[in-house]
Amino acid sequence: MALQIFATDPDARPKPKPEHVFSNDHTFQFRSGMVVKKKPVSLANWRVLTGDPAVADAIAQLLGGSPEEYDPTKEMNLQVLTDSPSVEIVIDGSKAIEDKLILWGRTGGPVHECDGVAFLSPPERKGEPCGCPKLMSERKAAARQGIGPAPSINVTFRLAHDYELGKGKLIATAWSLAEVIHEVKDALDAVDGEALCRLTLEHVSYINNSGEKVDFRKPVIEVLGSYGDAIAEER
Repeated sequence: MALQIFATDPDARPKPKPEHVFSNDHTFQFRSGMVVKKKPVSLANWRVLTGDPAVADAIAQLLGGSPEEYDPTKEMNLQVLTDSPSVEIVIDGSKAIEDKLILWGRTGGPVHECDGVAFLSPPERKGEPCGCPKLMSERKAAARQGIGPAPSINVTFRLAHDYELGKGKLIATAWSLAEVIHEVKDALDAVDGEALCRLTLEHVSYINNSGEKVDFRKPVIEVLGSYGDAIAEER
């Protein structure tokens, strides 16, 4: 026996997805951490997610590591824990960067979405004052307590050394990147056309005011110059 729920309504049957085509137009994602035993872990090297075995193999060849199954229930069900903390990428201007502050609700949707001064959604509240604290320290404290929004930064890019692999996305929530993302966007807009950039997980270590050692890694985007010029020089 099998379900016959589409026998009387064949138009309701979900259409099969074309092979290797993703609903969000990105074939892979770069992440700087992962969850292990329900706890977030910062990684020394880039972690890449994809749903395409061919893409996973290409990433492993370029950045090291081995493809493995991550979560069979997700569209991007494969991951590569690479051996590389740094990679050259291509970004097409500041329009390739989406940066905002988001507080996520229990159901997984945003309950507060703003640019730090005004609401970005819902549409009926867009442009209204969001009420976030003015001081950066207070913003961070509210985010840590789960009562204020945190950075949500998405960067669309291609790999400089495998451009035809498709578009990737960096998903970052680091305040360190949020604090300088305007500088990155200005640098991108100063380049004519696509920009060659270096994406790095930079190690930070210091002793805080309590005498405790703090270790973490932050994503850094360095704009190197014109991608077109770099390609021309290699020819």
